[in-house]
Amino acid sequence: MGLAPSNHLIDRVFSMGAQFAHWRDYASHKRFGMLIKWHAIMPALTAALGYFPGGMLGWMEDTPRGVVRDWIAPQPRFEDAFRHGPHALTEAERATLVKGFSGLQGPTLALSVTDDEFGTASAIERLLAYFRNSPVTHLRIPPESMGYREIGHFAFFHSRFETSLWQIPLEWLKARSVRADLAQFVVKTDAR
Repeated sequence: MGLAPSNHLIDRVFSMGAQFAHWRDYASHKRFGMLIKWHAIMPALTAALGYFPGGMLGWMEDTPRGVVRDWIAPQPRFEDAFRHGPHALTEAERATLVKGFSGLQGPTLALSVTDDEFGTASAIERLLAYFRNSPVTHLRIPPESMGYREIGHFAFFHSRFETSLWQIPLEWLKARSVRADLAQFVVKTDAR
């Protein structure tokens, strides 16, 4: 959305676990294993095969090379991924990319879960900081509060959450409200 020239037309936004994670943002108790998995194994297999065979490994879906390149970027800022290499942009072009994010003015509900090793609070906030003109509500839910042992980074969109978790963004998109019983999990609200 930040890169879409038409983002000023968006009335309301919901994101689930969306972040621009830098390796330092990974959950501290899983950071070493994630570094090996995501920054050694994943790029090596992708370089050898031209894509990442996530389905075969049971990690996730098969993933294109360009997506892997973006995911494993070592820079803590989005625009720095375009500083060098075949996709290098000038400083002015990188500034224009960042400025594009400010076009989004509709309110955003950023939902995250506390057991997401990628979508840590710092990783979520790293991305949200780019949307300077969007009023943001960051709702960070512990799975136990919803009656689940775990949710993690990838499970939210599984149909088993249709009558529970999916109702949170539905209410937000319809009425721009967060259920009163979830208010205690709002970690950030700003009107910008």
